[in-house]
Order: sequence, then structure tokens, then C-alpha cells
Amino acid sequence: MSELLNYHRYLFQWHCRKFFRFRRFLSEAEKAYLETCFALARSFREVSESGYEHYSYYSYSHRVQGDTVNSSRLAYGSVSHPEPALQAALPVIREHSIELDAYFLESPNSKFYGLGWDIQEEQFKIYFRVPAVQHLPATLNHLLREYALEDHREEGLVSFTYTRNQLSESKIYLYPKSSLNLPAGAQGQASMLSDQRGLVKQYDLSQPEQWAERISPPGQRILRLYRELDEELDTIQYQDQENYTLYFP
Repeated sequence: MSELLNYHRYLFQWHCRKFFRFRRFLSEAEKAYLETCFALARSFREVSESGYEHYSYYSYSHRVQGDTVNSSRLAYGSVSHPEPALQAALPVIREHSIELDAYFLESPNSKFYGLGWDIQEEQFKIYFRVPAVQHLPATLNHLLREYALEDHREEGLVSFTYTRNQLSESKIYLYPKSSLNLPAGAQGQASMLSDQRGLVKQYDLSQPEQWAERISPPGQRILRLYRELDEELDTIQYQDQENYTLYFP
């Protein structure tokens, strides 16, 4: 049994103890999917075919809104092994009675990336990497109309969110080529284009300690807990000191 497999199993159990009891809410197919992803992992950071290094194939996130914290957010997948991850995901997708556009299962411009859950909000998410965002289906092109694609990497992400198994949000993630105009302590940005929320920016952090000073006490408590694992904040979606989402790793 690999050290990395043990790490992912331990990390999942640690989150169940410290933040949210995921196992109580996941089906057997969903647990089997997670176990497949744990076993597929070959590194803590997996790199896409183009060499892009900032994809996180797993994520535990915490949405803070004032004194309210939602720690029921989890996502797992694979960058290096999309096909076996997809085969493990298909029973879960069928279990949620979701019919995907055939484009994302058949086109060479689509690679399965992962599944996500926000259990408190009753949301289920499906992610695909797309090597060329300019070749997405017409049903998604309207999200790109106001953005200069030449200023972004060619590859991106597509995400579909289902609330109680009904499609509730479609998103495209773009990655700017330039690192100019980033806030202090950030090394990269993802621009999330949502058909429900417009543009939402997420920042990959190079100096997470700078952001620790900009978040409220509930977020500070979360950071302290992660220090038990020597884990630092990796990504933040920041609105203001009281409203933000923390992503680990």
C-alpha cells in the first residue's frame, strides 16, 4: 500500500473528525469513487499534458460567511489518470440521475477531471479539463463573450453544479497568462465565469501568511487546525474579511 494512498485516506478521516462527517452522507458508489482516486494519485501535485502545474486533483474547502462556516465541501479526481477516474465516476453520475452532454464524454477536447460535493447546500459537481476553451459547445460559448481568450492559457476547466440533481450552475475556469496586478501574496489566478454569478476570482497563494491577517476569526481557527498537518492555505476566493472560501491544498 503506497504512502500516498495512506495519506489521502488519513486526510479524509482527519476532515471527518475535525470538520464534517462526510461518510455519513456519501453513498457506497461515492465512497468507492473516492477510494479509486486515492489509489490513482501518484504525486501531491499532478501536471497537465501542457505542463500546467496549478491543478489540484483534490480539495477540501471551507466557505465562511460571517459567523457561518460550511466545511462540507469536498472534491477529488485525477489529472494523470482521467479515464480510470471517469469509469469510477460514472456509477455516481448515474446514481444522481444526471445525463451529461455527450461532448464531454466523447470529444478529444474534454478530459474528465473530478467530482465534488457541497453536502450542506445539497450540491453535486462534475469537472472536465478542456485543452482548448475556444472549442467548447455553443451552449457554453456565451460565457466567454466578454473575455479576451488570447490573454489566457488555451486550456481551462468546465464545471457543472447540480442542486438536488437539477443543473443549477455552469462554469468555465480561465487561467490568465500574466501574473501582473495580482494582490500581495498571490502567485496565480483562476477566473471563474459563472452563468449565475458572473466573474469570480480565485487566487493561488505564494505567501499564505499574508492572507491570514485578512480573514475573520472562524477562518483563523481553520488555519490553526491545518497547522496540525503542516498544511498551509493554498487558494482563496476572497470577497472581504467576513466572506471568503478557503481551499486546501
